[in-house]
Amino acid sequence: MNTKTSKHIWLRYGLAIIIFCLCSILTISAFKATHTFEKQRIENETERLIHSQMANLQRSFDLMLESIHSMGAYIGALNVIRQQRFKQDAQKMLESRKNIDIVAWIPQVLNTEQRMFINTTRKQVEDFTMTEFANNGEIVPISQRERYFPLTYEEPDSSLNTIIGLDMGSQPDWLQTMEQGRDKGMPIATKAFPYDSKKSMHIGIFQPVYHSGLPNKLAARRANVRGFIFVTTDLSKIIKQSLKDLLAQNFSLEIINNEDNTSTTNTTQNITTDSGILQTVQYWLSLSLQIQPHNFTTKLNVVGQSWSVILSPTDEFTVAKSAWVVLIGGSLLTILLVSYMLILMGRTARIERLVAERTFELEESEAHLVQSEKMASIGQMVAGIVHEINTPLAYVKSSVELTKGHIDEIGEALGTYEGLCKQDDATSEQIQIAKDMSKTLEEDETLEEAQMLLDNGLNGIDKISNLVKNLKDFSRLDRAEAADHDVNKGLNDALNMINHMLDDKVKIDKNYSDVQHVMCAPAQINQVFLNLLVNAIHAVSDEEKGGIIKIITSQQEKRVKITIEDNGNGIPTENLTRIFEPFFTTKRSGKGTGLGLAISYKIIKEHRGELKVASKIGQGTTFTIYLPVK
Repeated sequence: MNTKTSKHIWLRYGLAIIIFCLCSILTISAFKATHTFEKQRIENETERLIHSQMANLQRSFDLMLESIHSMGAYIGALNVIRQQRFKQDAQKMLESRKNIDIVAWIPQVLNTEQRMFINTTRKQVEDFTMTEFANNGEIVPISQRERYFPLTYEEPDSSLNTIIGLDMGSQPDWLQTMEQGRDKGMPIATKAFPYDSKKSMHIGIFQPVYHSGLPNKLAARRANVRGFIFVTTDLSKIIKQSLKDLLAQNFSLEIINNEDNTSTTNTTQNITTDSGILQTVQYWLSLSLQIQPHNFTTKLNVVGQSWSVILSPTDEFTVAKSAWVVLIGGSLLTILLVSYMLILMGRTARIERLVAERTFELEESEAHLVQSEKMASIGQMVAGIVHEINTPLAYVKSSVELTKGHIDEIGEALGTYEGLCKQDDATSEQIQIAKDMSKTLEEDETLEEAQMLLDNGLNGIDKISNLVKNLKDFSRLDRAEAADHDVNKGLNDALNMINHMLDDKVKIDKNYSDVQHVMCAPAQINQVFLNLLVNAIHAVSDEEKGGIIKIITSQQEKRVKITIEDNGNGIPTENLTRIFEPFFTTKRSGKGTGLGLAISYKIIKEHRGELKVASKIGQGTTFTIYLPVK
């Protein structure tokens, strides 16, 4: 193995190692960036989800309180509150609000009304007896007080049968809650039931009912209170029902009563990783393998009671899976890339050589195509020149032939006169012949006609000379470099070149303005004019109504605008975006190569100008050229 080959191999492997290191750094950077982004996304998504679920929870409480308030207002409007009617209304509320367990009616009974109230109620509730809570928590007969709040009706049946007739005001917490609700005119929640203190999440709600709506003043509220709608509900049941989507994803739930710091929890087992390999990777990457759970605490106000709902997402929800996909995928791609690169490095030189060869061939092909289009344009010009030269050349030839005959006649007459002059004894007959020949020349106006024929011949020669001069000016073969060019004259030269293509049906409408000369390659710009004018003639030559080609030049700030407009059939919309593509043509075979507009577009772009087209079917086509003055 020679030194050059050895260096080449070391270069290949050295470059592969560098690329491997760079790809590894990029992979780790992408992993870190993805991990950070994923962590923020998970936190935002979790917070959004929790806020949405908590909004549903709050809405459930609001709807429940709205139903309780509506029932209280309805009962307050009744003259007499009977058990059957109350049960019907309570059943409707229980059907519409599944989170309500019990609905009861607790009227306010004054001491003076106690006996009459008991007798009236016993007609609807058998064995109705008013009782109260004793200090030791037992239920005992009612004692004398100014007013009572007996539990009278309840739905569903048997839920509170053991305490029917119980004076709710005998329990201090309930009495305080009812007085607060009465004074504020709004529902108030109680603590856990005294008869079942283990049910810390079961709450009761007192909704005050007044005789004539809600009074505005405190004294009127106390004087007109009729009783209370008493509703019981399981707070944990409502919360779990509203947050079921989160709990289904193994979120841990903790509910804390801020009044007495009691709580209930619903936790899930966290997933931990003790693998030494993963811990090594964690240390190397300086990142946690799992996103630490973040507790989301939301305050919940339930008609006077404050609760804290604490939700914590589990590992299943917080693992940044996308980051690990990026790390694993990036590592695999790095290995594949380096392997593939080692294979391709041996082929690089060959591919570059092939590309260079193909590029050279394409450049040569493009040059040949451009030259072919130029030759086609020259062929059109030659055809026009031949046609234009034939006419003046014909009458130049005719004038010369006629002039030659007249010169022969004049020469014969001059020879006769010359012979007479040499003879000393010319006869009268010879003199008469000479006179007759002179008179014939005078009568036939031979000299004048010869002069006219010579003038016509010179005029024809001038026309031929002008055509040659126009061809020379148009092609500018003697001026290939950039120069000042009069676009108006260039348009006229192009029209002269295609004059043979015009007939009586095609009308040229020229509207030239006094524009500045442009710095350009005149031969190239004239070729653009020729291509566009030939296309315009082809577009209108088949029009029975007669074709009109308008040529307009105008001066803008620092550029010249040239417009060539025809009233032909127009170009379809689907072809407008392709007309400047090489070899694209809508003409029939033999009429076009598809290179004229492509070359014209390239020439204008090389002159830092613009070539635009606008067309409508049945109305014609307009090509607009913008050329900078400098």
